[in-house]
Amino acid sequence: MSYLSRIAQTHASIDLSREELAYYARHILLPGVGIDGQRKLKSACVLVVGAGGLGCPVLQALAGAGVGRLTVVDGDVVSVSNLSRQWLHRYAECGQNKATSACSTLCELNPFIELVAEPRMLSRENAHELIEAHDCVIDATDDLDARYWIDDACAALDRPWIHAALYRERSQLTVFWSRCGATFRKLYPEPSGAPTCSGAGMLGASASIVGNLQALEAIKLITGNAQPKIGELVSFDAAGLSLQSFKMPEVDMPECIVTDGAARLSERALSVFALQQARSIHEPMALLDLRSGSDFEKGTIPGAIHYTDEQLLEDGLPQGLTGKVILLCEEGTISAILAEALSSKSENIYFLEGGLVASNSIK
Repeated sequence: MSYLSRIAQTHASIDLSREELAYYARHILLPGVGIDGQRKLKSACVLVVGAGGLGCPVLQALAGAGVGRLTVVDGDVVSVSNLSRQWLHRYAECGQNKATSACSTLCELNPFIELVAEPRMLSRENAHELIEAHDCVIDATDDLDARYWIDDACAALDRPWIHAALYRERSQLTVFWSRCGATFRKLYPEPSGAPTCSGAGMLGASASIVGNLQALEAIKLITGNAQPKIGELVSFDAAGLSLQSFKMPEVDMPECIVTDGAARLSERALSVFALQQARSIHEPMALLDLRSGSDFEKGTIPGAIHYTDEQLLEDGLPQGLTGKVILLCEEGTISAILAEALSSKSENIYFLEGGLVASNSIK
């Protein structure tokens, strides 16, 4: 089963706790992500090969984004020379395995995800086994042979993988997916033609930029919020801060399912004007003010009930409500998140656009 099929089938059943809603609040507000996209991220499993200059920013970004399970493969140990660019590792961890060290730090960053350390190198013999349980793979290694093994295993298992390579101030990035005709072997039939950064100098800031771009491509693949760079080679020159893009020949781009999070949220939104109209004809509704008790006492829309966001998430909607349920908060941000989060449980739940700040004209 490809990652698209598996995530599509499982993400709808994934629940986000109140703590997770708070942690991912800024992601959920993004068009194209929303609650649906955050659930997809939580249901995803990503394999990151390498916990070095690329792997550290990739892992930090994906852990912060809420990828549900991250597996880190690296048989190397932390050395002093790594610390200037591999920022998940600490001086006191020199001599420890990099996969274990990275997972230890990531546990402190996000307690809501699963982290798996594989303290071994990816090889021809274990590539299929390691990749099979994951939805996509990120190449954060400087081992040229490993890239061919990743390419072969991903082709056999129908998995996309995100490649990047660094050489001093220059780097390249692309997404390979054999079902589209985009493979590493097609781009580099002979090993001598592929770049490697082994033994070359590298600034941590440059590696961080490219690693974060890899993480963005993984997020695109998982959420479907934008078109990933499948079969398109992006070249980055850190010295000149320039990007160039080259399309690979004979790549059949798939139609990516792009979900508009803004459209989803708009279905739950109720404007101040629409609320005024509904009240003028005495349409049945319940207004739930989610702010603190002190803010509620300072003033709210007449008829609103004080019911905090904690109560809503822990206990659900109050019993006995009829008609539309409209959530209120100060500026409409928290109520929008909660309306989307609870929309699967109630078709009649909405939030007031602009919140109480926009409602001054309502009496």
